[in-house]
Amino acid sequence: MSRDIATVGVVGLGAMGAGIAQLAVEAGLDTIGREVELGRAEAARERIAHFLTRKVEKGTLDGAERDAALARLRLTDDLADLAGCDIVIEAAFEDLAVKHEVFRALEAVVAEDAIIATNTSALSVTEIASVLERPERAVGMHFFNPAPLMPLVEIVRAERTASDVAAAAHDLGARLGKTPIDCSDTPGFGSTAS
Repeated sequence: MSRDIATVGVVGLGAMGAGIAQLAVEAGLDTIGREVELGRAEAARERIAHFLTRKVEKGTLDGAERDAALARLRLTDDLADLAGCDIVIEAAFEDLAVKHEVFRALEAVVAEDAIIATNTSALSVTEIASVLERPERAVGMHFFNPAPLMPLVEIVRAERTASDVAAAAHDLGARLGKTPIDCSDTPGFGSTAS
């Protein structure tokens, strides 16, 4: 049985994180975007609003849907504001020490059953999750750039990822309009998980 995901947190609102946040709000999910400073978060909201407005101009989204999607996005510079999220997707700088710091901090604030995901494209999800007291809650969700346009998301099961966590990430990927590909935690991902 898969978990119900209603609230998504995104840590890091650069190109990838903002794209993931855009997918989440378009899918009807309450989304909390966290950046180290609110100015960067506001810039990300402006980029998301711009891309949603372009969809309105092209006739693929109506104005009310755009406004409702933007209303679902909350911004913060405080990780503690992610406490109520069902899943938090980390899209921080591709550096193991940075990701370790984010994962440790997230585990301290989110609920015990919250999923902690990483959007890493090159690092071992098992290694990133190794700093968690409960590494079974960690999973990779590797979106391709630009996230709103690329059709795939790799669901990377780490060494100790729980089955229901992998299933929930897979289901979320599909809910975000992506084709989820289940992968093993190997260099380059892409291989089917057993």
